[in-house]
Amino acid sequence: MTRRLIPRALLLVAAVTAACSSGSSPTSPSGSRTSRGAVIAGRVTGMSSRATAADVSTTMATSRVTVTVVGTDISAVLDGNGEFTLTGVPPGDVQMKFAGSGVSATITLTGVSATDRITVTISLNGNGARLESERRERDDDQDDDDNELEGTVSNLIGTCPALTFTVRATVVRTNSVTRFKDGPCIQIANNTRLKAKGRRQPDGSILATELELH
Repeated sequence: MTRRLIPRALLLVAAVTAACSSGSSPTSPSGSRTSRGAVIAGRVTGMSSRATAADVSTTMATSRVTVTVVGTDISAVLDGNGEFTLTGVPPGDVQMKFAGSGVSATITLTGVSATDRITVTISLNGNGARLESERRERDDDQDDDDNELEGTVSNLIGTCPALTFTVRATVVRTNSVTRFKDGPCIQIANNTRLKAKGRRQPDGSILATELELH
């Protein structure tokens, strides 16, 4: 009796081990989807009438200064060189808030596209921030129609199908090729919540190829 139970027990342990090993294997990085949106990389320097740039750089290296995209959970901590990178930033006017020891300042980048790669240099002085330089490049790996924006409609003008309105400080336009999901065009009104998907225009607006009502 004992001789028969031992092989079965061993087989059971082997089966459980194999199942656990299979279920706990990490997902391959190539299988995970990265967040779509702009990438903002920056370097922060300090300006103060009572401190040199070297003094401020030392302060940033020894204290925790965080930059956050206002209205989102996207944030990064400045490294010892005052550098940071923000990924998956939604399109529109982007407010970045810097907070830390002796620092509380906000700066805005206007007309950010979901396919932008932006490099900035920003000077901080306590509660003040100034954009010293800005360079924008487009990530051509992202689809022209992959700009997405979700929020509440305001400043609505026009008649269907040609509408113009604002969502989260970004102008959205529709035309005869726009697809209206979950409801006709006439259901769109101020305070309507929707998701817009379309092409970013040179003026920073979005020409919607698809609108989904919520």
